[in-house]
Parts: sequence; structure tokens; C-alpha cells
Amino acid sequence: MVTRRAMGLLVFTAACCVLIAIAGGGVAFVQRPVGVTYLVLWSGWWLVIAVGRRRGVKSAYDKSQRTVLALGVLALIGLILLPPWEYAHFAGPIPRDGLLAWAGLCLFAAGIVLQSAAFRSLRGFYTSRLGIQPGHRLVTGGPYRWVRHPGYLSNLVCLAGMGLALSSIAGLILTVFVVPLVVWRIAREEEMLVAEFGKAYQVYRQQTRWRLIPSIY
Repeated sequence: MVTRRAMGLLVFTAACCVLIAIAGGGVAFVQRPVGVTYLVLWSGWWLVIAVGRRRGVKSAYDKSQRTVLALGVLALIGLILLPPWEYAHFAGPIPRDGLLAWAGLCLFAAGIVLQSAAFRSLRGFYTSRLGIQPGHRLVTGGPYRWVRHPGYLSNLVCLAGMGLALSSIAGLILTVFVVPLVVWRIAREEEMLVAEFGKAYQVYRQQTRWRLIPSIY
């Protein structure tokens, strides 16, 4: 039986695909190999999110996230509309439909795979709200062996892939815009995890040196 949440996410995904296609020039966007592959990956991305991410329970930690979430929603709206519109209306400095576009699609796909692995490792503990969930435990396996926040890394990889796939300067600017939001969220999340898990998280943090990007941050 399809739940209301699942149905809502399916409708949202379908609506986003329609908006992307319209912004990208309608039928012409779907007829281009890059365009149709982009839509398939977008649908897959949101279906992965529908399965793997939960809203989470309200908590004191979550109250500080409202501004970040609001900015994230604005970035998402921009991501839905601006790259396909730019793809359809501007030649721009990045070549259309070439090897760089297909590299972007591969990057998008790699981000989806990484996000799936992060969701699988957390098994329902990956939430949009910041907080400790009922039965919460510290997860250190899967991609969490290499970076402490692979879910956030996967989002940035997906965003960068989208910008390159549609040869979109706006998409790449949105990726850069999201980076400080992710860094700020990571700082708040790690404060929460230290407060809740104490020495266990401190040991994990020492063992897994990189927060987000290996050898960089």
C-alpha cells in the first residue's frame, strides 16, 4: 500500500520533471540525450531520497536550522528552474551536450550511488530535521568509514554534476552557494553528536579525519 508520504514524493518528483522539461524548452529537452538522461537521474535521485530520508522528530537542535532549511528550499527552486532554462536559452562558456556534459551526468549518478550507500548505512536515521531519533546509534560503517558526512558530500556531488550536465553557470553557482550551508550544518550536527554520544563520537572523529571531502575538509 502506497503511503501518503510516498505518494506526495512521487507527485513532487513528477512535477519537478515537468517543470525541468518546460524550463528546458519542452519536448526538445526530452528529445536530447543529455536532457532525457538528466530527467531519469533526477527522478532516481528523488526516489532514493523518498526511500532513505525521514523527516525526523522535533528537537531543540532543530530550532537553529530553520534559516538554513529556508535557504536550502530557495536553492532547490533555483536548481529546478535555472539550469534547464540556461541550457535551452544560452550558449554560454561551457559547451553543450559534449564530453563535459556526460561527465556531469556521471558525477550526478555517482552522487546518487553515494547517497544510497549513506542512507543504507544509517537505516532510517538520516533526517531533514537535526536531532537524535528514537533508537539512535552511532554509525561508523559503509561510507562513514572514510568521511563523517557522506550524505552531505553526495548532495554536493549531485549539484555539481547537474551544473556540468546542463552546462549551467547558474547551477555551479548554486553548488557554491550551498557549500557554506552544509559546512554550518555539519558544525551544528557534530556539536550535537559530541553532546549525545560523548567519547564514542570523539574517538570516531579522531579515527575518521575528514568531515566532508577526503584530504580537503
